[in-house]
Amino acid sequence: MHPQQALVRRTGIPSVLLAVALALPSTGAQAQDRFYLGMDAMNWFLDEDGGSDFSALGVRGRVGIKISEQFAVEAHLGGTGTDRSGGERRELDFLYAGLVRGDLPITRYTSLYGVMGVAGVELGGRDTDDASVSRRDSGVSLGIGADFSIADGAHVNIDYIRYVNASDLDFSAISVGARWSF
Repeated sequence: MHPQQALVRRTGIPSVLLAVALALPSTGAQAQDRFYLGMDAMNWFLDEDGGSDFSALGVRGRVGIKISEQFAVEAHLGGTGTDRSGGERRELDFLYAGLVRGDLPITRYTSLYGVMGVAGVELGGRDTDDASVSRRDSGVSLGIGADFSIADGAHVNIDYIRYVNASDLDFSAISVGARWSF
């Protein structure tokens, strides 16, 4: 009797769970580097139509799952950063995005990628009359970037993403960071 089968009989673990557990190691390279996490420094830009432009440094976290070698689905969460312009102040309270990512390998260690999906931002601050300002907007996101492998499962990246392009608000960011696959 195989040791895993004996474990099932002694502990009562359902055979479905055992089949999944036994199949995972045998998938080899397909399961390797399937999930990833990333952390980035994000220089964001806010352009309010008819108003001031703002820019500040924030942070962004990413989590993703590879569907194939060229395609992945990822989520972005970000925030922080305050800028003053013309007597007004804007703060990035929250950024969220759900994106599809397509990778184009250039070399063994370098790839270009594009992202497309939906995103939203929540902004706060003060206007010139010192009144509180709170804005929310969402829209279609598009972006491009480059990914550089520096070690097994470790990558550095740079990208530009226009997260929201609404009628009265444009929000975009240039980000530099790292991504770890597991």
